[in-house]
Amino acid sequence: MCDGGCGPAARREGGQVAGIEREPAEVRIPKAALDAFAAALSVRTVAMRTWPDGIEWMYPVGTWEEAHLEVALMPGGEEVWLRMSTDRSSVAVWTIEQWWEFAGELPGAAPQD
Repeated sequence: MCDGGCGPAARREGGQVAGIEREPAEVRIPKAALDAFAAALSVRTVAMRTWPDGIEWMYPVGTWEEAHLEVALMPGGEEVWLRMSTDRSSVAVWTIEQWWEFAGELPGAAPQD
């Protein structure tokens, strides 16, 4: 469940990527964390860190030492995973279509066809 409502991030569905299988779980992503990531993404101030499993996680620049949202595009490009830095064991899964819908609402986003 999201604090303040976060649409599809409120529910995580089981998925498998690169041999990683996860059980369904609730993921709490505060609206403030989603808004901060959206703001960073809209002005292109997102950094990346690669985890030992090879997944590259994006996060707002300058937030590494505080609670923040992390987002990863999964191999194959069909899913986007979201997690909070305070609980990296739980992820919310968005389809790429849900991600583009979210990104299309950001300030300065190009109109979608």
